Amino acid sequence: MERIIQQTDYDALSCKLAAISAGYLPSSALQRLPADLAKKYTQWHREYLLTLKKFSRRAFGKVDQTMRSSFPVMNYGTYLRTVGIDVAILDFLDANEKVQVVNLGCGSDLRMLPLLMMFPHVRCVDIDYSDSVQLKNKILRENGTLRNDLDLSEDSADSSPVLVDQERYKLIACDLNDILKTTRLLNTCTSGDIPTIIISECLLCYMHEKESQLLIHAVSAKYAHGLWISYDPIGGSQPNDRFGTIMQSNLRESRNLEMPTLMTYNSKEKYASRWPETLNVIINDMWEVLNTQIPEIERKRLRSLQFLDELEELKVMQTHYILMKAEW
Repeated sequence: MERIIQQTDYDALSCKLAAISAGYLPSSALQRLPADLAKKYTQWHREYLLTLKKFSRRAFGKVDQTMRSSFPVMNYGTYLRTVGIDVAILDFLDANEKVQVVNLGCGSDLRMLPLLMMFPHVRCVDIDYSDSVQLKNKILRENGTLRNDLDLSEDSADSSPVLVDQERYKLIACDLNDILKTTRLLNTCTSGDIPTIIISECLLCYMHEKESQLLIHAVSAKYAHGLWISYDPIGGSQPNDRFGTIMQSNLRESRNLEMPTLMTYNSKEKYASRWPETLNVIINDMWEVLNTQIPEIERKRLRSLQFLDELEELKVMQTHYILMKAEW
């Protein structure tokens, strides 16, 4: 199951590259990237893919094929997912001088690169399954651009579970279902009194309810001041809503993959209830994010990129994905 879940990271990478190729990302306005970093953003992702080919032609082929067959409705979803999380991060950074960002289930995500370059006071910690971060570590060190921009050595001097151990960036191997090990590593690599952003992007949906709740409570209790940003699908709670059951069936048949809590936390309200009532929780589905949080000038830019005739399909999909922000 661990390896099957890890394969979903290639889906996310291919979707990100497709959205970049079509011009949806980066959004210089909302991700606040100066021109040089906007170019770097595109370069980082493309070079990550090219270097992936050196270590796994099979993974490269999967990503490349999926990237080339991406539809506008998928590019919109990737845009909303990426920008929604980034805007939440940037808003928290505006309000706090020194911040650490902990990306749980980081996969191949390269969000740490622009953050480290734009904000000298930020520290980033990436955590995921050992196989995922071992591959990520190899790619970051093999590719000259990625290696230089992260100030890494070509050979890994660091040993598992901490594969990159810098003052401002750490890459850590850990099964997040092992709550004791997770909290022990976070105790070692982060500070409880520094304002902390926790990112769980399509992570909790693949965990069983007990482990996911233990992770939420254990990690959020570690930090005196924090923001938990979570992006996940929800199954849908209306009587005739079959989105969740169809999604579960497709995942079982195509990948033998389960989303254990998709139908348990199948509405915004139920999903938000996973966090303590004492926290300030804001939750939106991604259709709401598109229509209320993306400025009209940006929506106009998106419309100019590709002709989108699947508007109803976009609405159905994006009302079944949520962005949750819980601050304490």
